[in-house]
Amino acid sequence: MKDPSRDHRYFYTTLLVSLLLTLMGTWFLVERGSQVRTAELRSVFTLQKEKLASVLTKIFYKTQTLATLVIAKNGKIEGFEQVAAALLDDPCIQVMVIAPQGVVSHAYPLQGNEAVLGKDLLAHSYGSQEAIKTRHSSNIVMAGPIPLITGGSGLVGRLSVYIKDQNGARQFWGLVSIALHFPEVLKDAEMELLDDLGLHYQIWRTNPDNGARQLIAVGTTPEEKGAPYLEMPMQILNAQWVFKLSEKWAWYQRTETWLYVSCSLLFSLLFAMLVQRSHDITLAHKRLEEIVYFDYLTGIFNRRGLFKNLSTRIKNDPDKKFSLYYLDLNNFKPINDNYGHKAGDLVLQHVAAIMSKYAPKPHTFARIGGDEFVLILPEEIDAAQAQDALENTRQALSKGLPDEGIFDPITFSTGVAVYPDDGSDLDGLFVRADQAMYRDKSSHGSIRRPPRN
Repeated sequence: MKDPSRDHRYFYTTLLVSLLLTLMGTWFLVERGSQVRTAELRSVFTLQKEKLASVLTKIFYKTQTLATLVIAKNGKIEGFEQVAAALLDDPCIQVMVIAPQGVVSHAYPLQGNEAVLGKDLLAHSYGSQEAIKTRHSSNIVMAGPIPLITGGSGLVGRLSVYIKDQNGARQFWGLVSIALHFPEVLKDAEMELLDDLGLHYQIWRTNPDNGARQLIAVGTTPEEKGAPYLEMPMQILNAQWVFKLSEKWAWYQRTETWLYVSCSLLFSLLFAMLVQRSHDITLAHKRLEEIVYFDYLTGIFNRRGLFKNLSTRIKNDPDKKFSLYYLDLNNFKPINDNYGHKAGDLVLQHVAAIMSKYAPKPHTFARIGGDEFVLILPEEIDAAQAQDALENTRQALSKGLPDEGIFDPITFSTGVAVYPDDGSDLDGLFVRADQAMYRDKSSHGSIRRPPRN
């Protein structure tokens, strides 16, 4: 006869272990769900950050046009009103000014901004410390939000202007500046879309004048305690802002949380859901990385992936040299026209495979346009090795793709730029490499063959 007390002990022991395991599974599911929502937040954050940075940078780069106006006339101010009127294409721009030696002499539009005339922008009473630093910087400096001379708050972009004196020496001439209405300028970045999505957001910065936390923008959606959120730095020109983005629901407000708890006794089902959830998260991250950083056709880096790789490389080791080879296929359009776009895709895949095969390791290879590729080689690989790789690639591609019915040779033109000798930033490197590539293309020619019968 069975001992009833033993049966009870076995039941309670099994129930305790089962509850422990299933509750642990429930906790993991809730945590994984938070990670998925955090990944979604990261995508929204990246898009919104880029949009805000793009809006402000686009407007403030107009100061370069104003500076060019001064430099072109060697310090004389001519045609300011006409140029400023052409630049005034956004209602958030309050005023554009020119200030020789920091003292405002011209403002546009003048109506409503008369108070700025004659003001010394380098004086402590007319700008924060970050704005005054413009005097010693050759880059555009964004200040704000700060109180404006004409009243209210604004974001101000300033650029120092330097001209050459009679001896050819570079000397400070003055400032050009653009002031934006705040917070109206944030409307151009469509921040209200975050409210429409039910996401809470805050943007703030540390005020350089007093070290206090200065709130720049806040959404209308209330913040829920315990909701998943992202809090990451955001740099716009010289300004360091912090962007916090929060989900609209906390974990305890979600239906699936209580569904997991109510089903906690079903250990096998919870375990299967946990594995599936983990797999989905891993796959989602992998697919997101492939979409964002890799070319879907060739499997190598795309433009975004290449720029991220190069930015990280320069940031981590700014003094280490590398060579950037810009490759452009010759007569690629006739291949598409003669053989079809499917054949063109096969050619691009073939080029990526051949170059990846012959390029010395370590290397970085990317497709940045329709038929444009970039090869990055570190300084350990000398020019002879690089040329051997390019020559081997040319020979392999010269055979075409006869198995696919493509008998024309595949050729390419190339140009090279070396970091930091030919450029200390990515834009400069690409311009130099692109120019060299076009010189190569011009010297060898690119023959367009007639369509095949």
